[in-house]
Amino acid sequence: MTHTIMFTDEAALEERLATPSPALVTDLARLEGDLLILGAGGKMGPSLCRLARRALDTAGRTDVTVYAVSRWSDPAAAQQLEAAGISTVAFDLMDPAADLASLPDAGNIVFMVGAKFGSAGAPSHAWAVNAAMPDRVAHRWPHARIAAFSTGNVYPLVPVSSGGCTENDPVGPVGEYAMSCLGRERIFAHAALTRGTKVANIRLNYAVDLRYGVLADIAHRVQAGEPVDITTGHANVVWQGYANEVALRSLLHATDSEPFTLNLTGPETASVR
Repeated sequence: MTHTIMFTDEAALEERLATPSPALVTDLARLEGDLLILGAGGKMGPSLCRLARRALDTAGRTDVTVYAVSRWSDPAAAQQLEAAGISTVAFDLMDPAADLASLPDAGNIVFMVGAKFGSAGAPSHAWAVNAAMPDRVAHRWPHARIAAFSTGNVYPLVPVSSGGCTENDPVGPVGEYAMSCLGRERIFAHAALTRGTKVANIRLNYAVDLRYGVLADIAHRVQAGEPVDITTGHANVVWQGYANEVALRSLLHATDSEPFTLNLTGPETASVR
């Protein structure tokens, strides 16, 4: 059965995104150590931080600190998280002079940093962010559980009729962005193999809420009477609240020297038309 949820304003949407399921509360009750969110200032980061804090509080784990690390170019965003009980840390992860040792120790890390899809104009930057930075992070927190956001773009192109790739299919990235994202996975896998870092790779395609993402982009173009680009004729999407919850719960699946890998997307292949 499909349940329709209506939001009267953005505050109601944010409240929904920050409401944990009983399963998330149960899982986060078992966390050992604090929770550090790297790259918390992006589209998904603030809601993931609030969701984690709410779940931990509901579980009675007020002893666990949630740290949100970002440049925080928008001070208001950081202030809102502070008001929600989250400790914000202003830090530029791409600054070569920045010392990761100054960041808090933590037993659990969600790695959300990334040069995003559409990085073809600056491939070297994509590699620096997506592949080089994970090496620094893995060395700084070698004994943490790390849930690292990746992308389904690490898979090869397949016919729409195939239903897409599963975690058991071989990777075959097409283009610099996808290759750099596979580089991120390989760097974290190396940390798991050589230092015992516990890693979960989350291959996300593509998170949406009512303000951004594939569906919002199409809706804005239709509303404005503009043509919709159908170069990519199909897409997978997943609700941002669900994606954040799965990312947090994946921490407990990062237990072995072999990284835990999960495709995170919706149940259907949606046609742009």
